[in-house]
Amino acid sequence: MSNRLKVAAAAAASLCFASFAQAEEPSYLPDLSTPYNLVDTSPRQVQLLTKLVDPSDSFYRSTGIEFSGLVEMGYTYNFDNPATRQNAFRVFDLQDNRGVFNQLELSIERVVDYRKNTFDIGGKVELMYGEDARFIHANGIFDYQSGRDQFDPVQFYGDITIPVLGGMRLRVGKFVNLVGYESINPTADFIGFYSRSFVFGSGYPFTHLGVLATFDPVKNVTVTGGVTRGDEQGFKDMNDAVSFLGSVNWVINKKMALYISNSTGPEQPGNNSDYRTTWDATLYYQANEKCKLAVNAYYLYDNAGSPDGGSGSLYAFAGLASYQMCKEATLKVRAEWLHDHDGLRTPEGTDLYELTVGLDITPVTKGMLANSIIIRPELRYDFSDSGAFNGEKQQFTAAFDVIFRF
Repeated sequence: MSNRLKVAAAAAASLCFASFAQAEEPSYLPDLSTPYNLVDTSPRQVQLLTKLVDPSDSFYRSTGIEFSGLVEMGYTYNFDNPATRQNAFRVFDLQDNRGVFNQLELSIERVVDYRKNTFDIGGKVELMYGEDARFIHANGIFDYQSGRDQFDPVQFYGDITIPVLGGMRLRVGKFVNLVGYESINPTADFIGFYSRSFVFGSGYPFTHLGVLATFDPVKNVTVTGGVTRGDEQGFKDMNDAVSFLGSVNWVINKKMALYISNSTGPEQPGNNSDYRTTWDATLYYQANEKCKLAVNAYYLYDNAGSPDGGSGSLYAFAGLASYQMCKEATLKVRAEWLHDHDGLRTPEGTDLYELTVGLDITPVTKGMLANSIIIRPELRYDFSDSGAFNGEKQQFTAAFDVIFRF
């Protein structure tokens, strides 16, 4: 491993060492049964939009339906001044030296708890407008648009719980990808940054259309599996085959959870036989009420994905840490290494490294707007010995985004 990543890993770990020595049993631990929002069993947090639409909470008590939304805007400055005015290997922070209206997101949702082992019906509709939407369109679903700001129905699915195997949830529709530790929603990650990882834009699919089943075979283990039309495939499909999507989440103890996910299927146009498979494993650790750690490993194999049409592989490793310095500010670090051995997403044999340091600033911590405003400044250094960043070996950016949750 590169010396840069060794130093970064040591720096990330050192954020939490002092608190390890003092901590006994933390006074508060967030729910680790769903680090990627696979099955949300955390205590209900009433959003501002629900409070405005249903101030007495009577509609929720009678229907279980809630409303929520967010607005995100950001800005990135690249100190290397790329001629393309774009930041290489970025997604939602692609544009250099320009303000970005990332997304306006609105959701209506009824959460169901399959662990009650009864019949119930729920679902979610999540709509997005903004520049982020143009990157995540599924095939045949509003993918005809042009321009910066676009519309996308990120998710629309129905849930039904049935009393089998101790409780099971069936999900049918369009839903976000299960693979990985990052998400489209900027507030959904265990440790999140404005700039996403290399692998977020180079390896992960964003959404799927299909059917999933979720249940707990034993205590503290959640299994999800099903079939989809493939990566980013919607009402249209690039071939005639289906793909598998699944995950296993093991809550090891109060502080730790291991999440393993897989997506496998033919993902080439007009090709039903050459398979692509992605494996992802993330270990989440909540040391105490202030400190979080996560490590991730990712592997992609594509039987027909290399530039010459042959097989190829890609892998990546990442480490993340955060430490809450006070109620208003949390310090975060992310280090990543991606190796594209066969040129699946980059020039053949490319190694990409990045180190990102940032803050989560929540200026309002009390009252109706408590924790609704999040400001996330960051500094990021990218490096490659192959000149992958617009012909340069490095890329240094400063960025921030502002999120208002309602």
